[in-house]
Amino acid sequence: MKTKEELIDTLERFIPWVKTLLAYDSDVLFHPTTEGKWSVAEIIAHLAFWDKYIAEETIPKMKPNARIESVEFQVLNDQASEYALSGVSFNTLIEELIENRIALVSSLKEKTDEVFFAKFVLNREEIDPYSGYPHTLYNYVCGFIWHDQHHKRQIESFLRKR
Repeated sequence: MKTKEELIDTLERFIPWVKTLLAYDSDVLFHPTTEGKWSVAEIIAHLAFWDKYIAEETIPKMKPNARIESVEFQVLNDQASEYALSGVSFNTLIEELIENRIALVSSLKEKTDEVFFAKFVLNREEIDPYSGYPHTLYNYVCGFIWHDQHHKRQIESFLRKR
C-alpha cells in the first residue's frame, strides 16, 4: 500500500507529462482519439474539470462519517467536452489543468492522516463499487490516479498513431 505522500506525489508528477502535450499541433489535439470518442483537448478539459470539482466541492466534505452526494459524472463530463470545443486554445486547457492539479495537490497535502483515512458515505454507498473498499479519501485518490493513467494511455496510444 502506498503512503499518502506517495499518492499525492503521483498526482503531482502528472503535470510534467501534461506539459509534453504542448509539443503537438492543435489540429491533432482537437481530433477525436477514435471514432465517436473525445479528442485529446476534451480529455484534458475533462481532467481539469474533475480536478477543480474534487478540490473545491468533494474533498472539503470528506470527513469521518460524512454523507456526501457527488455531481452526476456525465453532467461534468459534458460540460468539459463543450468547453474544450468552445474555441479555447489547447495552451489554455493545459494551463487550467496544471492550475487545478496544483490546487488539488495542495488541498491533499493539508489533510491529516485521520481525514485521509476516514470512512464516509458517497452517493449513499459505504463501499466503493469499483474497488470494493470503503470510501476514504485515500481510496478516492487511488481511483483518480487510475483515472489519470487510463487517459494518459489513451492519449499516448492516439499520439503514437499520428
